[in-house]
Amino acid sequence: MKGMTQKNEIIHVDFNPPTDARLAVEAMEMAELLQRAPAEHFRKLQRADFFRLIGVTNGETEWMVDFSTFPASPGHWLLVRPGQVMRYDFSRPWSGWMLVFRPDGLYGNDRPGQSGEFNLLHRLEGLGSQHTLDHQQRAWMDSSLRQIQTDCAWAGDVTLRNEVLRLQLASTLLRLSMWQEIRQPMPVTEPRAWAAYKRFQLRLETDFAKAHKVQHYALALGMGEKNLSRVCLATMGVSAKACINQRLVLEAKRLLAHTTRPVQAIGHALGFEDATNFVKFFRKETGLTPGGFRQTNA
Repeated sequence: MKGMTQKNEIIHVDFNPPTDARLAVEAMEMAELLQRAPAEHFRKLQRADFFRLIGVTNGETEWMVDFSTFPASPGHWLLVRPGQVMRYDFSRPWSGWMLVFRPDGLYGNDRPGQSGEFNLLHRLEGLGSQHTLDHQQRAWMDSSLRQIQTDCAWAGDVTLRNEVLRLQLASTLLRLSMWQEIRQPMPVTEPRAWAAYKRFQLRLETDFAKAHKVQHYALALGMGEKNLSRVCLATMGVSAKACINQRLVLEAKRLLAHTTRPVQAIGHALGFEDATNFVKFFRKETGLTPGGFRQTNA
């Protein structure tokens, strides 16, 4: 994971495995990660376009992900999704593992949606942010990541290696999902509804800063507005409009807390032509003005 570029106060971290840039999955111990960049890098807010699964084996720490803090000790694992803003905490010594993978590491040469790969994406979507593993589960996870680490360094054919890593990644994530379901069963979602929601989510991630109306997404997906809202209610428990607003609020919070850009500029970047409308929207959704939120969370 080299090649960092500065973007305001948030740095972007590129996916670039040192063993082979063509790999879609990599496992490393935290000690190895810390050798790849200066200490200052790990004190900064970070955003990446790949997944990070981080676990503690010794010591204690506290991760921050999008305004939520996660105290962690041995057995705690954190899933950080693409686009989320996070910060490490090395104010106290701790050691552990990190599994990183690009979204395309979840499937092979075929795009998802035709077979079991899409179910894996569904399972990943249902995974919580933090997981607590017991002693036996920790041992399995340690063994799994050590095998992935070994296979990443294998000098064989990269296509074969990526397929092996994909299957190991699937096993790791499905087992994590299984352990989570033992503690808290996932709600049953009709596959077609979930597939439609995923299409909406992908489009929302692309268009949220320029399109705030449900009609835009319904037309883009070839479905009616009421049908799209039914899909969102069935999968997420909220309407399509609420999903759009939640995504806008999250990005507004990131920009307010982690950059020094003026409120008017942030509103404009999020598709609000008038700063007053942005302030009204933010206050309605959060109960705070943009300036008040920034002052509290800077």
